[in-house]
Amino acid sequence: MSFVSRLRPELIAIAPPWRGFQDTIGGLVDTLVGARAIPEAQRAEAVRAVVAREAEASTAVLDIGIGVPHARLAGLGKTVVALGLSPDGLYEPVPTVPIRIVGLVLSPSDAGNDHLQTLAGIATLLRSEPLRETLLRASEPAAVMKALGRHSRSAP
Repeated sequence: MSFVSRLRPELIAIAPPWRGFQDTIGGLVDTLVGARAIPEAQRAEAVRAVVAREAEASTAVLDIGIGVPHARLAGLGKTVVALGLSPDGLYEPVPTVPIRIVGLVLSPSDAGNDHLQTLAGIATLLRSEPLRETLLRASEPAAVMKALGRHSRSAP
């Protein structure tokens, strides 16, 4: 299943107040909890797992200003995603390089190829500069969903 097909308007945060990697991950996990995509009881573990995974190797794609942080969680029933967008940037993995689009992916421990395909799908989709520009201009989640849907149907 693709990143786009897992996304719903309530899983999209446009211009949130978060700044910094940990705040962004916490905010996106809270978005998942608020939408009942993951239980509140898994919130702390989800944040810890993503932060630990990022400490191993950055998931930021510096040349295009996106991040695809992710982790696998024991007890999670299915892969879930959330999207954060901010023209001002959400965090800087290196000074003066803002990450403006963050696609968070959380998968069950045994997700295997599903986890990897979801990551590859969002990273490939966000390679499109016109799509990134459209997403960063969006003022509501419905516009984001429309742009992602249109672009994912036209992608090879």
